[in-house]
Amino acid sequence: MKKNVIIATVALMLSISSAVAYSQSAGGATPVKKIKTKTGKTFVILETHPQGQSLSDISVSLEGVPRAEMKYKDAEPINKVLIGDLDWDGFDELYITTTSAGSGSYGNIIGIASNKDKSISRVYMPAVEEKEMKPGGPFEGYEGHDSFAISGNSLVRTFPVKSGKAKTRTVTYNLKSGEAGYILYVKTSKVY
Repeated sequence: MKKNVIIATVALMLSISSAVAYSQSAGGATPVKKIKTKTGKTFVILETHPQGQSLSDISVSLEGVPRAEMKYKDAEPINKVLIGDLDWDGFDELYITTTSAGSGSYGNIIGIASNKDKSISRVYMPAVEEKEMKPGGPFEGYEGHDSFAISGNSLVRTFPVKSGKAKTRTVTYNLKSGEAGYILYVKTSKVY
């Protein structure tokens, strides 16, 4: 009898602890991600899911730099975090890849640039437009399922092509300064 009570108590404690852990992760924050730059600064990323797992609120800050925080409400969930110095200014940018929920799994980038480790600015990535998906366009055959990587001083976006003989398209972006931040622009688009 005593043995059965102990087993039941342990089972109850385990189910309560797993329920508490689930409720904290379901609506709360995911673990903080810290990404160290080559200059020794640290980007801190916090993702919460206040409205379910298909949307995120994302906060990015540069540790130790006052008022260096950017917030993104109702963003697509984080898929991967990349870091690189695409403009070769000696200071890394942070690229958060996100993926939309649903059958297309469309990829996007949230980019943040360090302004000589004194502040941060947005990196703007233009949305894929309908005209760019037409024959001859840089996104011909695009239907989502993107993957992103950094190669040298370029951000590389790869996705399967929906029609034609080609199986994969790779779009390469470079970074330039804009009026109010930085802009990723298409440098090349190749099919394989």
